[in-house]
Amino acid sequence: MGLLAELIDLVLPSSCICCQRSGPLWCAACRPASVPELAATATGPAVCAAGEYDAELRSALIAYKERGHRALAEPLSAYLSDAVDVLSRQAGTAATGRPRPVLVPVPSRRSAARQRGGDHVLRLARLVARQSQLPLCSTLSVSSGVADSAGLSTAARAANLAHRMRAARPPGRGPLDAVIVDDIVTTGTTLAEAERALTEAGWRVLGAAVVGATRRRYPAAAAGASGASDGARKQSAAAGTNACNWADPHEWASV
Repeated sequence: MGLLAELIDLVLPSSCICCQRSGPLWCAACRPASVPELAATATGPAVCAAGEYDAELRSALIAYKERGHRALAEPLSAYLSDAVDVLSRQAGTAATGRPRPVLVPVPSRRSAARQRGGDHVLRLARLVARQSQLPLCSTLSVSSGVADSAGLSTAARAANLAHRMRAARPPGRGPLDAVIVDDIVTTGTTLAEAERALTEAGWRVLGAAVVGATRRRYPAAAAGASGASDGARKQSAAAGTNACNWADPHEWASV
């Protein structure tokens, strides 16, 4: 299904998913400004969202995630890259002399990934890794039996995910800094569980970066939290393989 949708996007004339005008799948006029800000969550890591999960950004994420429009991966990854950039600067990684933070995508459930033609967050994370020149490690996994969280209350989400994620220890010696990446944050439960799994495995979690945050979670009143990147939308190469190749530090697989 995912491959077929991708081929359709490339071959057939398209119209904007928001304004319906013929042309790009998501026209420039319908793309909201990327203004990364810290999003407030009750639990879990600090979160930086590139925008509010509403209007045009919501339409693009749904079209990409649920309707198989993979051509939207590149523009959406630019938003995620902005959030990663701001979060990294807030954490002061460049000033500390520590190794560059590692992007760790939140994994999709296997059944969801099959229905969507692949892991949609991993696809975005690969593009961000190339744009930001940061390493990527898909070390998180989620156990079977986790239900779709759509429609669940905060308490039900927490119970659904409690201790269901696992992470391998970071490669090499000593802890590594991790930036968790995901598409959307609502209650923060998924990110909190990812942080728990990574911390228990020996990672040092700097925070999480997401494309969009729901209105009730965005933005937080945090001094100096906002600030978009230079706005450059770098063209990225197609996503590569998920092979663990130490000769290429920009992409690690599950370790």
